[in-house]
Amino acid sequence: MDQPSLLRVPHGFDSTAHANITEVPVSQFKKQAVQNITFSAGWLEALGSDDLNTRFIETSAGLGIPLGSFENILGVTPSFRVDFIDVAPTLDVPAELFETGLSFFYRRPIHNQLSAMAILRPSIRSDFTTSDQAFRVFGLGLLNWDYQPELLSLSFGAVYLDRADLPLLPAVGLTWTPKPTVKLDLRFPESKLAWRLDKNGSRYETWSYLTAGIGGNTWAVTRNSGLTDELSLRDIRVIFGIDHVTDGGGGWFAECGYAFNRRIEYEVTATEIRLSDGVLLQAGWRY
Repeated sequence: MDQPSLLRVPHGFDSTAHANITEVPVSQFKKQAVQNITFSAGWLEALGSDDLNTRFIETSAGLGIPLGSFENILGVTPSFRVDFIDVAPTLDVPAELFETGLSFFYRRPIHNQLSAMAILRPSIRSDFTTSDQAFRVFGLGLLNWDYQPELLSLSFGAVYLDRADLPLLPAVGLTWTPKPTVKLDLRFPESKLAWRLDKNGSRYETWSYLTAGIGGNTWAVTRNSGLTDELSLRDIRVIFGIDHVTDGGGGWFAECGYAFNRRIEYEVTATEIRLSDGVLLQAGWRY
C-alpha cells in the first residue's frame, strides 16, 4: 500500500554512482531489453485488537529502451499490486485494494556536474468496483548537482503523489558517500542510510540499510452504503533491510520495520480514524 519508493530507483536503470575508482563496480543494468522481473510480498500486523492488518503481493517487469545507446535508456515498468485487508467490519474498508500501472524512468546529464531525473507513473488505484477518481498519476522530477563528485550531491525537485491526503510534496535532500561502503540519502519525504556488508568484485554486493519515511496510498472505493469515496491509508514507518545485488541488477531484499501514526482517511465524508501501531515484514526477488 505504498507509493513508489523515492530511494529505490528501478534496478537496471541506474549506473553505480559515487563508485571508488579502485573498485570494480557491480553493474546495475543489463544490455538487453528485459532489465528485470521482480516479485515481492509483505505483511503488516497491527498491535491493537479490532484494527487493520494488511498483506500484499506485487509483481513488475522492467524494460530498457535504448535512446541511441545502452548508456541512454528509458525505463518502462508495468506492474500490478494487490493489498489484502483484514479489518474490523465497523471500519468499512474493502477486503482488497488494487493498483496497476506503468512507470517511466529517465535520467539525463545536463552540464558538467548537473543532471536531471524524472519518474512518471500513471495507474489505476481502486477496489475495482468503481472508476470514479481511480486514475492517478505519480510524478517525480529532480535536479541533481554533484557538489563534490563521488562524495556529496544535492537534489532539488518535487514529488506528486496524487494522493487525497498528500497530493504534492517537495523532494529535496543530499547524498553523502564518505567511502564506498557507506551511503546516506537524506531526503524528504524518505531517507536512507546504507552500509555495505560484503562485496565480490563485480559479481555481487550485499548492503544493509535503515529507512524512515511516509507509507500508504489512496484508492477509489465503494463504501458499504454504496457511496463512492477516496480511501487513504497513511503511516510513518522505520525499516531495517538487507539488499543483495548481483551483476546486472538482480538479487533479493528482506525488510522488517515498525509503522506508527497509522490512520484511515475518507475524502468525501471527511472521516479520519486513528489506528494502532504495527510491525511489518516484506521481501522480494528480482531477476
